[in-house]
Amino acid sequence: LKAREGIVITDSNNTIVDVNDAFTQITGYSKEEVLGRKPSLLKSGRQSADFYSDLWLTLREKGSWTGEIWNRRKDGQHYAELASISLIYDDEGNVKNHLAIFSDITNIKHHQEQLERIAHYDSLTGLPNRVLLADRLQQAIAHSRRTQETIAVVYLDLDGFKAINDSYGHETGDELLISVANRMKSTLREEDTLARIGGDEFVAILSNIDSRQDAALVVRKLLAALCQPYLLAGHELTISGSAGIALY
Repeated sequence: LKAREGIVITDSNNTIVDVNDAFTQITGYSKEEVLGRKPSLLKSGRQSADFYSDLWLTLREKGSWTGEIWNRRKDGQHYAELASISLIYDDEGNVKNHLAIFSDITNIKHHQEQLERIAHYDSLTGLPNRVLLADRLQQAIAHSRRTQETIAVVYLDLDGFKAINDSYGHETGDELLISVANRMKSTLREEDTLARIGGDEFVAILSNIDSRQDAALVVRKLLAALCQPYLLAGHELTISGSAGIALY
């Protein structure tokens, strides 16, 4: 069982009968700790019961399954693995063993998540960027068509931001943008989207709006929140904003 990939062999009852050294290196469990136990001891809880039901259904129907699973090491850390599970049959065609071969792809998954974040989120404020905003807007429109619920799109531009940037420097300007973003985001509901589309420009998607008056009320709250003074770099700064609303 010398291999770089982790290997687990279970009997027909899915009880572990053998593992290799790579299994121990990846999971932190020694062979003695897992013999006689079920592979479910590695479960992270990140997959649903339906995920495992589909896995076993595929195994029974096709004799093999390949996919990604998040599992948990002995120390409690979650790790991602690319696994291939196959059934081994005896001469009578009955399942004799399950053979699982897996590789640790945690670093790859984390790298993918970082790339995903760079592609869809503003690096300064952490808000959705133009790309993710467009996707969220398409989803909101599709939902509105199905339910006939009204959505509002709010374009919001800061007034006087350039003067603050010029007077106090870009670092203070960046801190102000972060504070503005956090303040406006906390004003909105969890189901709403707030995005930064560039400079001092923000867009909010408000879902399930009952009327124009409701949309205007939310915008007034946003403007009131961002107009409160900010204490940054020893200075008390104030700023205002202008907003436009479109309903769908």
